[in-house]
Amino acid sequence: MALPHYRRAAARAKPESAPNVLTTTLLITAPAVIATAILRPRGSR
Repeated sequence: MALPHYRRAAARAKPESAPNVLTTTLLITAPAVIATAILRPRGSR
């Protein structure tokens, strides 16, 4: 019985990866948190 020759699989193109969920969350929430801290009314004392 003859065995088939080994052939390397064709290299697949890497799909363009989407940004990480954590990175996306931080990019959205960090500016909002900073703006809230800056714009928060200060006490009159």
